[in-house]
Formats: sequence, structure tokens, C-alpha cells
Amino acid sequence: MSQELNDLAEAIIAYQKKYDKTDGEMAFGSRISVEKFHGIKTGELQPTTEEQSSLKGLIASKPH
Repeated sequence: MSQELNDLAEAIIAYQKKYDKTDGEMAFGSRISVEKFHGIKTGELQPTTEEQSSLKGLIASKPH
């Protein structure tokens, strides 16, 4: 896994812990399937550029 993807996975996990968000909530918020989200988070799948942008946008915002 590249450092950028590793950093994204760590940012996702930190956001989930901080705001008590499940994988399902994160997937819904980023418009990515739960299975794909989980694969990205664990490093098993590489996100597309669009998915990376969506995830980065989600973790840059505070939940509603």
C-alpha cells in the first residue's frame, strides 16, 4: 500500500473514532459501497481518484 493510501486509511480510522462513525455511515456519507469502503480502509482495494476525493472531503468535514 502506498504511503498516501496508508495516510488515507489512518485518517478514516481517526475520523471514525473521533465521531463514533460506523463503516456503513462512512460509506453512505462518501457514496461508496460498504464493501468497497471496508476494502479501502483495510488496504485491500485501491480507491479511484473520485473515491479518494469523496473520502477526503468527508473526513475534512464535521458530521451533522
